Amino acid sequence: VAPVTGFEVGYAIPIGSPFLIDIGASMFQGEAKLEYHHDQQAASTCSGCTAGTVGPKNVSFTIDDLVNYYIAPTLVLSDTSSLYLKVGLTEADVTVSGDITSPANLSGTTWAMGTRTVLESGIFIKTEAGYTDYNGISAHGKGTSVGSSNAYSAEPTVAFGTVALGFRF
Repeated sequence: VAPVTGFEVGYAIPIGSPFLIDIGASMFQGEAKLEYHHDQQAASTCSGCTAGTVGPKNVSFTIDDLVNYYIAPTLVLSDTSSLYLKVGLTEADVTVSGDITSPANLSGTTWAMGTRTVLESGIFIKTEAGYTDYNGISAHGKGTSVGSSNAYSAEPTVAFGTVALGFRF
């Protein structure tokens, strides 16, 4: 679980009375970490490790700065409510810690569905649930404390739910 905050900018293009095409982009700040800890029982045989610690062979991938570009076909339910399906491209920065090489940043596809309800004041409430399936990331040891033959990889899939307040201009 990783809490994030962000903002979104979009534009809804009317296509007849019951449909809209919503296009936009969003950016979120907040980080999530994927970690690998060296086996504690092997600390006695690890160079640089002490009993009860995990030593210098710990590695982690940190994911931050998510950016999403999307298109969302929308069904207008009433003058104030709509239901949409969203598909988008999501990218995220990846940094590593530990004696490993840096992988490329994440890229993936986001699928979601949600609702939007607009109040008379122009303020709207948006709810959304979805998931992002990212490409895999991998790194190898640099050879100092983690052998160059050691490989670390992850194929993250992120499920999410959002509740947002906004203003319609």
